[in-house]
Amino acid sequence: MIKAENKISQFQLFFIILQSQIGIGVISLPYDVYKISDSDAWISVFIAGLFIQIAIVIIWLLCRRYPEQTIFELMSSIVGKLIAYFLKIGYFIFFFLSAILTAFQFGQKVNIWILPRTPIWVITVLLVVISVYCVKENLKVMARFFVVVSLLLVVLLSFTFFVLKDINILYLFPIGESGFSNMVKGSSKATFSYQGFELLLVVFPYCLGKSIGKLKVSLSANGFVTLFYTYLTFITITYFGPSALKFIPEPILYLMKFRYFNIIDRVDLVFFSIWVVSVATSFMMYLYLTSLGITHLFRKKDRTNFVYFSGAAMLIIVLSIPVNNMVIQILENFINYYGIVFIFIVPTLLLFVSLIRSKKEKEDIPL
Repeated sequence: MIKAENKISQFQLFFIILQSQIGIGVISLPYDVYKISDSDAWISVFIAGLFIQIAIVIIWLLCRRYPEQTIFELMSSIVGKLIAYFLKIGYFIFFFLSAILTAFQFGQKVNIWILPRTPIWVITVLLVVISVYCVKENLKVMARFFVVVSLLLVVLLSFTFFVLKDINILYLFPIGESGFSNMVKGSSKATFSYQGFELLLVVFPYCLGKSIGKLKVSLSANGFVTLFYTYLTFITITYFGPSALKFIPEPILYLMKFRYFNIIDRVDLVFFSIWVVSVATSFMMYLYLTSLGITHLFRKKDRTNFVYFSGAAMLIIVLSIPVNNMVIQILENFINYYGIVFIFIVPTLLLFVSLIRSKKEKEDIPL
């Protein structure tokens, strides 16, 4: 049973989802998808957001049947303790590796853009240490922090508005030229940037209010992220054009690099500083989910020690593996396929099995 003082409001749930989804993808998503979908990349990004909406509905349908249980608890009720134990390990590995990938990408981007002489491992160590300090608190404390830093997204968005006068809509035409298959492949690539919504598998029971209200908030939050990512992809394509965009791996930062104001000379660094906070919140949520997962694996009640344990394990990996493009690409591809299983397939199967078992139990009730 979850304590009342640890529960969050639906307002806080909205910003938790927002801050968990908006992260690494802000600066690299348009380029990654453009390599596949060309000028239709913005359509691929939008389609990916629609797929996530469907996944959220499936997660909601599953969690609604077990309103007081997280994914780590309800699995035992549906498929038994043995199968549930292996599924718990699978989710723990997924959350852990997602946190590692976020840390690697964060360290690499900061090293390239701000601190070129600072070793990447130093940057990632700082991220892990600061995150552990926040995550050791309960979800309600984290939610308050996420709400406050969400104000920075307004500043981040406002910077992009100054670019609109320089865009060329003609770069989008002809629409659909890349073909439907490439648009679908591009949406599959974009799905990684939307990851973070899977926290609903754990957070739904911690949220106050009616079930339908939680669904509306979750869909609204992902809807905002979908429009946000589609908008960023749209302006990068229409600003740089097809001839330039394919050579710019961080188009949003380069776009900001060409902006100047009377009181701000390096807009890209201000933009990057806000992005750093968004990545940190994404990492914090994955660290939280990792610590909660291992807590359930060992059947303990106190999560604090496992936050330190998870953080220490991440530090060991960060210090042991040299960060480069090949390592990041391998890990990203693995998590993309791994995520499809544990974000889409497993919840769908659990929902299907729970419906069958419920129907069978009703049929077995004697008249």
